[in-house]
Amino acid sequence: MNYSIESIRSNFHRAEDMIAEALNAVHDSPRVVKIMAVTKTHPVELVRTSIEAGISIIGENRVSEGGRKIKTLGKEVAEFHMIGPIHTGEVRQAVRDFHWIDSICRMKIAEEIAKRTTAKNIKQPGILVEVNTSGEESKHGLEPEYSLLEGVLGRMRELGLVVSGLLTIGPLGGTAAETRKAFAALRNLRDDLSSRGGFELPELSMGMSDDFQLAVMEGSTIVRLGRFLFGRRQN
Repeated sequence: MNYSIESIRSNFHRAEDMIAEALNAVHDSPRVVKIMAVTKTHPVELVRTSIEAGISIIGENRVSEGGRKIKTLGKEVAEFHMIGPIHTGEVRQAVRDFHWIDSICRMKIAEEIAKRTTAKNIKQPGILVEVNTSGEESKHGLEPEYSLLEGVLGRMRELGLVVSGLLTIGPLGGTAAETRKAFAALRNLRDDLSSRGGFELPELSMGMSDDFQLAVMEGSTIVRLGRFLFGRRQN
């Protein structure tokens, strides 16, 4: 497939404009919203072209696939995020290759990250905890309950891990109202954990190609865009 730097750059700027519109709609234009390019299943050439087009944050869903791309390109060329679920046996590579692990929803994974980093005085990757605010059984993520999340974050803090925020995925095929409700739930949880639990969680990763404007209106700081930037894959 021929990936055009001009088309990717154009779509990237269009996304920036749509984010600005959403921020203006809720009178929150000072908030910075970052755009992550989701390059799962795409070849390394697309990642390289995306970076050349001005995109600095790259998201991958599989540790091995993303790790191969990072090895080819060099870890320093962008900020690489692991946004898919990972297994215990993949933590070592994820910590080595990625700057961020955004999809933690099992304490066993957190414990393994701590074992590989804080226990060895090695810099940990950025961490987000995934929450299933839509309630769909097919999705990963912790239940959106304050007491549960307070306990998980407290235990992670005891392990020496620094959690920077939360991640969720909007409901599949949901209405605008249902989607906004799921995103608002994550924002409200973050606010409660901050005010009641004393956790500093500046990042809210929510919103993808079909719903990122709604996510921005509800407080997102990172949107994850694949099809919006690159179009549908031609198999």
